[in-house]
Amino acid sequence: MQSAPPKLGTLLQEYGLITEEQIQYAVQEQKATGERLGECLIRLGLLIDTDLARALAKQVGLPFIDLRTFVPDREVLGRIPGQAARQSQILPLRIENGHINVAVADPFNSVVSDTVFRIASLPSNIYVAAGNELRKAIEKFYYLLEHPVDEEIEAETLRLRASPGADADVKNLLNMLLTSAVSSRATDIHITPSDVSTRIMLRIDGVMRLVHVFPGNLHKRLITNVKVRAGMDISEQRKPQDGRMTFEFLGDLFDIRVSSARTNFGENIVLRLLPSRGNRALGMRDLGFEPEQAEQLRLLFGNPYGMVLVTGPTGSGKTSTLYAALRTQDAIGKNIVTIEDPIEYEFLMIRQTQVNRNAGYTFSTAIRTFMRQDPDVILVGEIRDEETAIMATRAALTGHLLLSTLHTNTSIGALARMRDLGISPYLLANSLSGILAQRLVRRLCPNCKQPYSPPEELIRASNLPPGHTYYRPGRCDQCRDTGYLGRLAIAEILIVSGDIVHMIARDAPLGEIEHYVRDQGFVGLAETGRRKVLDGSTSIEELTRVIG
Repeated sequence: MQSAPPKLGTLLQEYGLITEEQIQYAVQEQKATGERLGECLIRLGLLIDTDLARALAKQVGLPFIDLRTFVPDREVLGRIPGQAARQSQILPLRIENGHINVAVADPFNSVVSDTVFRIASLPSNIYVAAGNELRKAIEKFYYLLEHPVDEEIEAETLRLRASPGADADVKNLLNMLLTSAVSSRATDIHITPSDVSTRIMLRIDGVMRLVHVFPGNLHKRLITNVKVRAGMDISEQRKPQDGRMTFEFLGDLFDIRVSSARTNFGENIVLRLLPSRGNRALGMRDLGFEPEQAEQLRLLFGNPYGMVLVTGPTGSGKTSTLYAALRTQDAIGKNIVTIEDPIEYEFLMIRQTQVNRNAGYTFSTAIRTFMRQDPDVILVGEIRDEETAIMATRAALTGHLLLSTLHTNTSIGALARMRDLGISPYLLANSLSGILAQRLVRRLCPNCKQPYSPPEELIRASNLPPGHTYYRPGRCDQCRDTGYLGRLAIAEILIVSGDIVHMIARDAPLGEIEHYVRDQGFVGLAETGRRKVLDGSTSIEELTRVIG
């Protein structure tokens, strides 16, 4: 007789994902909601559904699959009708060696294989996926199968080119563009005029891609529709404007920030897509940090007080890292408060607030308010002015853990930036616990990456060893012929302790501090990036693009 699988709580504790205290807290919550334990833990933010799925997959001896960057074959989707996929919570993935690969969230569901064989007439290989990601993927891919938006956009483009005077439903066209962007994981949409056309470009995984070109006579109508929806002045076309709008796609709500600027061919519009509902924070293991760096961060974010700064340019994953850090905190035993602009991730176990400049609620005023709210951990979305820097430093000096972001290129550069914002060397040395500088590099598509021998000059210029097997991007449907799929973090971590504290306090030159930390084994961004190249995670060209 087969032994019964262990209880969920026991399983999660064995893998170190939750504590007994968190289980008991969720059990109390269950009495009011009637949820399953796993569902309750995930909703409260005490557990990440991907961690739950990994644990379940390991327990039953099945492979785990991350659906956030996976694209199933359209043909295999047709083997299992959408209604059956939704009802049974099954996502067909690939057909390999006469078997159909399918993703499920419940590996203990014994009827899955029979259901798949009955519908698809093929034996199945089962993969375990996170429940939330599986539900979203089923809805997304079957919606796109029934409504191929990129093909519909292209068909409308061809119609308008053939009949320049034809009417165009620009409202529907904009909705299709937004749907295409969201389904492609784009962060920005650029609507750019030229002399005879309008170019639509998406920023995906940090890189701009041309996806559509419209006839030029459509530009003004499309721009007007965007400006109306964003609450902008359609009569003003000379001055830059900012606006906001929202868009919902299959239950996920996006807050879209719109910016216009006049060019020599007309107004250029950029739409930045910010998930405001349905977005779930990741764990540290999902972000791509080196194991020793992940351990450094665990210790750094585990400090009871002090200031930890995450630095990097816009779009480098700073907020994702901060929220992964919050997940390492004791959200039951600590009072955790945030001020964000906007709230990007929902975490029910902490007190989240959002900037409201019209009401005078800014980063600095929020910190002042928080100090009267008995906080243990304070997250400030960004330190961008002197007042916020001063208030953040005071909070860190008075027994609180203060987490925030800063726009600098390196961890050492953050010291100069804080000095520029009016923080004295002495206060900075005594308040700062550590600085993390990070970038995001595109991950090579595991389905089509190719081994090759780079030119010797490129290897020397990149300070990489000769004779190693390197990889470059290929082309496949999985990555939409880009050769890359998703991104991972490369980072450098400066721990402010010992002699470094004294050097900062006496206002030592940055060059002196950098020379000292490198002698002590400090690993910079470039070196971390080279490690990602050597293990085949990314390419030399991608590292050069991001780091230089």
